[in-house]
Formats: sequence, C-alpha cells, structure tokens
Amino acid sequence: MMVLPVSVWPQWSVTVQSQTYGVGVLDGLLYAVGGHDGPLVRKSVEVYNPDTNCWTPVADMNLCRRNAGVIALTGLLYVVGGDDGSSNLASVEVYSPKTDTWTLLPAHMGIGRSYAGVAIIDKPGF
Repeated sequence: MMVLPVSVWPQWSVTVQSQTYGVGVLDGLLYAVGGHDGPLVRKSVEVYNPDTNCWTPVADMNLCRRNAGVIALTGLLYVVGGDDGSSNLASVEVYSPKTDTWTLLPAHMGIGRSYAGVAIIDKPGF
C-alpha cells in the first residue's frame, strides 16, 4: 500500500509519453490505456505497480483510443468509448490480466462517447 504525505504529488514516468489516458485500477495496479502523443492516438497500455514503483507495458488494445472511460469488474478491465482522433467511439474492450489479452465486445453503446465517466451500480433491476 502506498501512503503519500499531504500536499505532495509523486511523479511517475510512463515508458510511452502520452496524454489523455484512460485510467483504471484493478487488483491494486494502475492501468493507463491509450491516449495520444500529438496527432498520434495510441492503443498501448501500461500498468503501474506501486509496490515496485515500475511501469510495465501489457498487450495493446484492439483500437486506438483516447479520452476513454475505464472501469474494473470481476477481475477484468473494461475500456468504454473514447475517440480515435476523428470520431467518438461506441465500442467496448475488455482486458484479462490472466491472459494478457484484449477482446472487442460485440455489445457497444448506441452512440460514440468521449470523456465519459463510468461506474458500477449494484442495484438489481436497474
């Protein structure tokens, strides 16, 4: 577990310099997905381990995307929407850390969305 002093932000250097990552936490690890480096939209993914203070690349997503929503559920990481540099995406990808693979899901949002927040609602019938 990482404990930070008040009013101090640590600086971590990812191996791929990019902006507008989607960010999610799964099993105590921080995932930075996609983003862009100038005009280049990325599909790369890196994971930060606070115990080792290291960033490690994992498998690339299927699609290049930035400004995506990211959420973890039942041991998997979901990436929702974002944009590819020319249009908003309606697609959803899921990452399995056990197999280091991304799967593009057949179900998707009806309309492409970028800069979306995502949440899990545990309420039957909702």
